[in-house]
Amino acid sequence: MRTINLPLMESSTWYPIVVWSENIFFLLILCAVSYLFIFAIFSFKKQKVRFKETRKRYRFLILLTAHDINDLVYESLHSFYDQDFPDVNYDIAVVSKHISDNAGRIFKDSPVMLIKRPKDGHFRCQSMDFALKQIDSDYDVVVIMKAGNTVKPNFLEEINKAYHSGGMAIQTHCVKKDMKSNTAILNALSEEINNSIFRRGHVNLGFSSGLTGSGMAFNYNWFRKNIGKVRKNGLTKQLETLLLKQGIFIEYLEHLYTYEVKNSNHSDSSRHRHYWYSNMFSSLVRVIGDLPKAFFAGNFDYCDKIIQWIIPSRFLLLFLICVFAVGLFLVDWVLSIKWFGLLFFIIMVFDLAIPQKFRNWRTFFALFSLPILTFLNLFNIFRIRNRKKK
Repeated sequence: MRTINLPLMESSTWYPIVVWSENIFFLLILCAVSYLFIFAIFSFKKQKVRFKETRKRYRFLILLTAHDINDLVYESLHSFYDQDFPDVNYDIAVVSKHISDNAGRIFKDSPVMLIKRPKDGHFRCQSMDFALKQIDSDYDVVVIMKAGNTVKPNFLEEINKAYHSGGMAIQTHCVKKDMKSNTAILNALSEEINNSIFRRGHVNLGFSSGLTGSGMAFNYNWFRKNIGKVRKNGLTKQLETLLLKQGIFIEYLEHLYTYEVKNSNHSDSSRHRHYWYSNMFSSLVRVIGDLPKAFFAGNFDYCDKIIQWIIPSRFLLLFLICVFAVGLFLVDWVLSIKWFGLLFFIIMVFDLAIPQKFRNWRTFFALFSLPILTFLNLFNIFRIRNRKKK
């Protein structure tokens, strides 16, 4: 094949430096993909339900956060009304920014506690902290939900068993519902890849599960004491930091589902990912200095979490590999061979992590929307960088 002769390649001084830099960058990306590969392999082992039956019934507080009291809230409440769990053992509190007069009348004679968050409580952590300070009753477990989350009748019973077995922090299996658009399918697929690698794969290898923001359960006293330490946005990552710093393992209940509404169009998905990237960068800045201390203290669970945040997102990894593979192919095809090999490697990792239910023609056609989502992800990264410069 004929290569493009560039002045840079003809320079005896700069060309070796560029090649060495490219090789070092390749090794860094290879390490990131290998990290994903290891946990993707371990995700093949299906979790066994290892929590024994117990007659003891703990007291639960279901904390549901919402922006408005709407149909999504009522749908969530109905799923908790139908629990195969004693009614006296759990209460429900709804924390909302807006509460209409009609909603106030509906909940007036209801056992559900309706709490209006303060005007300065712009973030979810502030809403929950405020709500817990308004509740006098004592509980054993707090379950964190979002408006639109629904569960099956055995939800509280299964968490009760996990908590009785020593689970101080529990993440259930969050799955998306109403996958009607290509964007919704790709978002659901992305979340299931996360479940395979960062939850099932991690727990199977002895590391803590990642949190998702809903379908979570914590020891009530721990959560009440620590939720006030969370700074504004970035709830899940800050909770993970607090838990792992204190040596608390995060369990993952793969068999217990939390159904949630997912963004179904490009604009909503873009806003969600912008929020995610912003939280990731801010969280990494706060904890990167803890890595050496955690390593020498033997807190490898926390070390793994920090390394996980250092690694670029899957979308960004895929984009960088494609750019280098195509770019080097146009310059010198020999240099591009290893990058095309790495492209095959990361696609194989994704394939390993995809559940069987997504292996169909509907998912295949939805993948044609992937370039648009990748562009939106990159746009979000540049937005965050520009905002920080300002």
